[in-house]
Amino acid sequence: MEIADLLSDLILIASGAWVVFQLGRFVYRSVRFVYNAIYGDFVLTNPKTGKSVTLGRHHRDGLAQEILDILE
Repeated sequence: MEIADLLSDLILIASGAWVVFQLGRFVYRSVRFVYNAIYGDFVLTNPKTGKSVTLGRHHRDGLAQEILDILE
């Protein structure tokens, strides 16, 4: 019975560690996303063609046409 208790405790500790890891990963990705949305540039990439366009924080002429070219 002692081995079963140890195994049960080990599973509980591993499960708790997994939850903490996943929560930390989620928080890191969320903070990074918000930071990049405020201070950084987004890159729109078409995975089929490999074409990409950088969407900066400031407007520039011809951006809509570049996006349409990427999405084709």
